[in-house]
Amino acid sequence: MSGSLLDSEKGRLVEFDYLRGLAIALIVLGHSIFLSEQGFPLLLENVLRGGTGLFVFISGFFFHRVFYQGFEYRHFMGKKLRLVLVPFLAISLIGLGFRIIGWAQDGHGIDTLLLNSWYTVRNGFVLYPHWYVPFILLTFACSPLHLRYIHAGFPWQIFWLLLFTLIALFIHRPDSNINQLQSLVYFTPYYLLGILCSRYSQCLLTWQMPVLILGLLLWLATAFTQTYVDVHVGNYHKHALVWTGIDWQLLQTLGFCLWLLVVCRYLPSGRGSQHLRLLADNSFPIFFVHPLLSILVENVIRISVQSGWSIPQGAWPALWISALIFIFQLYGSLLVVLLLRRGWGEKSRWVIG
Repeated sequence: MSGSLLDSEKGRLVEFDYLRGLAIALIVLGHSIFLSEQGFPLLLENVLRGGTGLFVFISGFFFHRVFYQGFEYRHFMGKKLRLVLVPFLAISLIGLGFRIIGWAQDGHGIDTLLLNSWYTVRNGFVLYPHWYVPFILLTFACSPLHLRYIHAGFPWQIFWLLLFTLIALFIHRPDSNINQLQSLVYFTPYYLLGILCSRYSQCLLTWQMPVLILGLLLWLATAFTQTYVDVHVGNYHKHALVWTGIDWQLLQTLGFCLWLLVVCRYLPSGRGSQHLRLLADNSFPIFFVHPLLSILVENVIRISVQSGWSIPQGAWPALWISALIFIFQLYGSLLVVLLLRRGWGEKSRWVIG
């Protein structure tokens, strides 16, 4: 099999359906590792932490592939605000309700509940993974700059990609993902790389095997360096101007994006691919919903520990418990999304996107 897989009915790139399905699964999987300190393999955890970068890479690809031709800023932003911001606000209200119930169960009074609510809202997001929404809306707002990037010559495109990559290597992701401007700068290399992969897709097809090998080597080498040389687990977070070294996770995920893009071109059609397309079609709603299930898991674990339950130690218990949490979060979220879409139809998009 060679070339891009094109769905003749919908005129869509099937490999990007696969990629979006894998991306949302990877994001939920990264949020299912609750047992890092109980023996979860460190190298595997580092490998599984690249879902957000992959999501941004896909957004950059589709910005060029879908929105670039006939781009109209007001229409583009209006659609993004309607399909992203409004559901974000709706699901945040639900999430804040769950948070308040949890704080009340911990014995906090009304003053503390109000103060905690204010601090939570002040951060710009209620459910932790939803820091992504204000950031990606800021990225969309910068679309005129991305248009200029597309129109630039190839040497300038490479220059800006390398410059932002160099900056991101040293500023890292912000503490608690609160600084949206820092997130914008940090994730820009993924977005620009996605644009380039769409802009030069035919060239990428010609050189796909070297790209596959390069991406694989970069991914594995940096994952090994992060785990066993830098001895750092998970994403790198800090204040932008504080020196703490190189963000190896950035290079790892960039290599992973290139490798996985080529791999998805060769995934066979069948039941597995149809399942990935189901996840892809519901990827953003799953992203919105799954933090609510994370809160449920956190509360169950907390109550179980308070009741005297001892968390099993070792790699295998950590792996199978994380796998169960992942299955519950991913498919529980998918079930909620499908039920809401069946019951509310198009109106559900105002809540889950």
